Amino acid sequence: MKLSLAIALMFSITSLVTMAAPLEPLEKRGLKSCYKHATLTQYWIPKEGDKDEDNDGNSVSLTGPKTKELRTSSGKTIAKVSEATYAKFQMEGTGLLKDGQMVNLDSGKDEFMTVDRKKDPFGEDDDVALDPWVSVAANDLDRGTTLYIKELDGFKLPGGKAHNGCVRVDDEGWSFDGCQLDFFVLRYDSYKAMENGIPEKVSVEQKDCTVQNYVTSQVKKWAVLGGGAGSSDDDDDDDDSDKKDKREKQETKDDDEDDEEGDDEDEDDEDDEDDEDDDDEDDEDDDDENDDDEDDDDEDDDDEDDDDEDEE
Repeated sequence: MKLSLAIALMFSITSLVTMAAPLEPLEKRGLKSCYKHATLTQYWIPKEGDKDEDNDGNSVSLTGPKTKELRTSSGKTIAKVSEATYAKFQMEGTGLLKDGQMVNLDSGKDEFMTVDRKKDPFGEDDDVALDPWVSVAANDLDRGTTLYIKELDGFKLPGGKAHNGCVRVDDEGWSFDGCQLDFFVLRYDSYKAMENGIPEKVSVEQKDCTVQNYVTSQVKKWAVLGGGAGSSDDDDDDDDSDKKDKREKQETKDDDEDDEEGDDEDEDDEDDEDDEDDDDEDDEDDDDENDDDEDDDDEDDDDEDDDDEDEE
């Protein structure tokens, strides 16, 4: 009896200690095992005037008569777009207009709001800025969690940069379940360029890695950002390269001008030599004339002497 009471007491104490101990945070316990073979999909910002695809995967052009109005929750018209553009903006929950305005769905499927592009140049979700080829959407991971995707490491992106495999949870997906990541690739043609290069199933691990900036000048141009947001080291390199090319072109131009000036100087020297030769010939002619004059004078003297002799 005493033994049974002792065992029961020990079990009770163990249970109390277990219940009192704090649970280990999810991030310390790691990801669910299903993330070893997680599903990786891609999403992008549809842009007015671009090629894209509809809900069934059929190719569409976001052009046509502007018969649909993008309205705010207060009824204010942001812009008029084609039916295909309107439908695509609804599907993705965001869209980019030709004039550079970006819109997100607001409280309803027919209500939109404009995005502050100075603050969030590539869009946002719940006030969290999105970064191309960095942000991923997930439903079972905390925002701000950094992940390492092995299949992305070293993958060459459409802009020419190589990915380091590090991404960050910045968005939440509404059309899929857990153990899936939706990769933000910014534009439809990037998706088309990458869809066959990245497998649908990838190996994901939670890791304290450093995300990189994959924005180039071409990306900013497409996004109607000018030279503002999203600057990168490669852009600086491009600027330096452009400056170098301009310097080289200017130096080549200067060399050509110097060569032309040198040719002109050579021609001037030749002209001077020709002038000197002409002067020398003129001097020789003058000397010959002087000699002829002297001969004529001598002949005249001889004639005078002959006259004198005749008189005598």
